[in-house]
Amino acid sequence: MGGMVRPESPADSPTPDAKELLPEVDSRATVWPPSAEEVAASLPFDPSLGRLRITKFFFEKTDAVPGPADPEVFADELHIQLYDPDSGHYWWQSHFVATPQGLAMILREKAWRYLHAPDMLVLPRYDLEEIRRAAVSRIVADHDFFTDKEQPEEETL
Repeated sequence: MGGMVRPESPADSPTPDAKELLPEVDSRATVWPPSAEEVAASLPFDPSLGRLRITKFFFEKTDAVPGPADPEVFADELHIQLYDPDSGHYWWQSHFVATPQGLAMILREKAWRYLHAPDMLVLPRYDLEEIRRAAVSRIVADHDFFTDKEQPEEETL
């Protein structure tokens, strides 16, 4: 009786390095920005929406997180999907969101004399939380669900 000797793996054969067995991984692996659903889920609860929920929140050209390279120069279309759990109804609302410098950039690049955009939100700089607040205030102001509820008055031009 004694120890079994395995001829296929002699004790004196070299052992492979673990790094050689693993597939080569690019250290510059692509990191994808959060999805529209992940951005919406990361937004804080807003009691002014009542039971309505934001289920998707994204910009047409810019990743909401991390946002534009220069927060002072921004202009993009924001799309928000809302859900009413009482009715099971989903719908979309869109707003053109920009900074003053972002609007100036569009006018300059397109050589336009003016810009008209319905549902425009202009903020001093890109700030996702401020954009969310502004969008929620427009949702509350525009949605029939809130007509019976008292709302803070918005200042107009």
